[in-house]
Amino acid sequence: MLSQKEKQLLRSIESRKQRIVEKLQTLIRYPTTTPGLGCRAEGRAYRNYQRDIQKTLEALDFAVDSWEIDASKLETFWGSGADPDRDLGNMPVVVGRKEGRKGGRSLLLNGHYDVVPPGEPGAWSYDPFQGDRVENRIYGRGASDMKGGIAAMLSALELIDEAGVELDGELIFESVPDEEGSTMGTLACCQKGYRADAALIPEPTDMKIQLALRGGVSGKITVFGRAGHADRTQPHFSEGGAVNAITKSMKIVQALEELNEEWRLRPDKRHKYLDPDIVVPTLIHGGEWFVMYPEKVEIDFTTDFIPGTADLWKELQAKIHAVACSDPWMKTRPPKLEQTDALLYGAEVDEGEPIVSTAAEIMEELGGPVELIGSGGLTDAVHLVNYSKVPTISIGPCGSTAHMNDEYVEIEELVHLTKIISLLILRWCGYS
Repeated sequence: MLSQKEKQLLRSIESRKQRIVEKLQTLIRYPTTTPGLGCRAEGRAYRNYQRDIQKTLEALDFAVDSWEIDASKLETFWGSGADPDRDLGNMPVVVGRKEGRKGGRSLLLNGHYDVVPPGEPGAWSYDPFQGDRVENRIYGRGASDMKGGIAAMLSALELIDEAGVELDGELIFESVPDEEGSTMGTLACCQKGYRADAALIPEPTDMKIQLALRGGVSGKITVFGRAGHADRTQPHFSEGGAVNAITKSMKIVQALEELNEEWRLRPDKRHKYLDPDIVVPTLIHGGEWFVMYPEKVEIDFTTDFIPGTADLWKELQAKIHAVACSDPWMKTRPPKLEQTDALLYGAEVDEGEPIVSTAAEIMEELGGPVELIGSGGLTDAVHLVNYSKVPTISIGPCGSTAHMNDEYVEIEELVHLTKIISLLILRWCGYS
């Protein structure tokens, strides 16, 4: 049941809708796009954005720590996703801490400020970095993923402070880079020791409580053949004849489809909130000339897997090995399996965790439906859950336009999210 202070805070949020909107518009106007692979962030947008965040936190009496990440010095391990060669310079991390009064439970609020590139500006109806308000929506890159969530968190902190509410537990606010590229921003915070009794990341979840995430990794399978003239009848490969790598690669692609079907039916691949493991061939390169037997085919693929999967790579290797052993040529020249991207583990939070029941209770009291979900996409929650052992949930706005042209967030959803976050802070940390 809502207390008098909570009711007053909700009224304050409702009366300050325009202020919350303006907060989001300000954040969108910083073009903090994620650098491509092998690239470094250029320009002042990232530093200026973080300077704005730091000033906001300091005005609220947070002690602020800011630094740039040296990816080569991060601890790497199975599932970390760490890429020691990625240049994270010019994309600072900002972490604010505010101690509570009476030793209540601590809460960590996390948000990534990097956004995917907007693509062709001409394909947008509105400037992707202006934050235009059109009727009941705010348009712009990052409006839903996830500067909308960050604006809601900052607004919640400001309005709680203005209401004179004093918290019993500690608050930690993390503004991190490169979630869209590597998740090393949050990993750096975890490895620096920032942790709490629970955490919230307001990624776009369609206003549902997200508890589980699949892990993922990309790779490449190289299938070998033997070159030869395509217009000439070739002898058997054992007599020196050509071997068509494209024909052989078809067996590998078919094997991956078989593996997907096996995973779909296996009991150990079933999860209450997530789809089973999957491997998807996404690119095929092969051949050098139209009258020449191709001697090599490369199959690029991506995978997603549930948190309970012990070793997806081992399962892939076993399947490819089985196909190679059944083919006389591939038995002598087995396909080569390589990892092309850093592997990120999945994560899940038990639905019995107190942070889950607290959030669900708040959402129900505010009149909204309560639904627990999982996601095939990765977020920074994987490090908070796995590395720091912090029960982490995500609640955020609709994500249907994330990474698309004309990305937007509904203003009413933004305001409602601010209310949820505000009450979650109060009830989790305790207050007076």
